[in-house]
Amino acid sequence: MYVLALRRETSHKMSQPAEVELPVNVPIAAAESTGGADRGVETNQQFRWTPLKLCWSILLFVLAAAAEVGGGWLVWQSIRTGRPWWWGLLGAVVLVVYGFIPTLQPVDHFGRTFAVYGGFFIVYSYAWGWLLDGERPDTGDFAGAGIALAGVSIVWFWPRKSHRL
Repeated sequence: MYVLALRRETSHKMSQPAEVELPVNVPIAAAESTGGADRGVETNQQFRWTPLKLCWSILLFVLAAAAEVGGGWLVWQSIRTGRPWWWGLLGAVVLVVYGFIPTLQPVDHFGRTFAVYGGFFIVYSYAWGWLLDGERPDTGDFAGAGIALAGVSIVWFWPRKSHRL
């Protein structure tokens, strides 16, 4: 493996330039931080969707939606409908757990991951409201949710040449 030495000049006149050695085939963005490498997330240019990665990704989006909508619903119930205070506290804990779920996605792109998650959030929110609160979505809700899922499918699966899917 070839190694590329990079020099970074600092603004302080007395300090020495820092040298960093990188394997040539590792993108600089991936080398600047461990990114997802420590947890099995692929940060290189060779990322490929497999059936297992696809199922895992969808499962994580559904779990994230369950945690965010469920936690938010518990807080809502506590504050807006007079449920016990501990419902709100439990909801807050669930919302904290939610924050960690997207980090398990098999791609290493924060903005895209959360943007795609938004489509799942929309659909899950309607389903939750319908099943638990009896708030049936109307035609506009169904149409909008369908468009959102179509849009996030394009975003998530669009072929890219970037090392960060």
